[in-house]
Amino acid sequence: MYAENYKRFLQLIDKLREFEGAIIVEGPRDVVALKNLGVRAEIIRLSRLPLSEVALIASSYKEVMVLTDFDRKGEELAKKLLQYLEGYPCRVDMETRRELKRLAKKDIKAVEDLYALYVKVVSVSDPRMEGI
Repeated sequence: MYAENYKRFLQLIDKLREFEGAIIVEGPRDVVALKNLGVRAEIIRLSRLPLSEVALIASSYKEVMVLTDFDRKGEELAKKLLQYLEGYPCRVDMETRRELKRLAKKDIKAVEDLYALYVKVVSVSDPRMEGI
């Protein structure tokens, strides 16, 4: 990741921490990474249920963030989830995933790698940026 993107990356991590809806991820390591980042939102794993059921569960939240991996499979899952969620009144955040992918595409391919990248960014960035 380019140094000029550190601040925005840290802002996105804060956004994850402050998110109050449900976050949809692919697997158990994604859950662990988000918990390590301090995310307190409800996290729904795709690996346990059909997409239609995940969408139904997620639709009970006012806001839903789709945070699938940044690879081709994750992209396809995100698109399918968006289609399922379109029929529900919840607000769907796809932008956070897109922006994380854009910022970190050279460094990570999966949500499970976010915590390690966060630790790296905090360790090499200006200490004044910590907590932004």
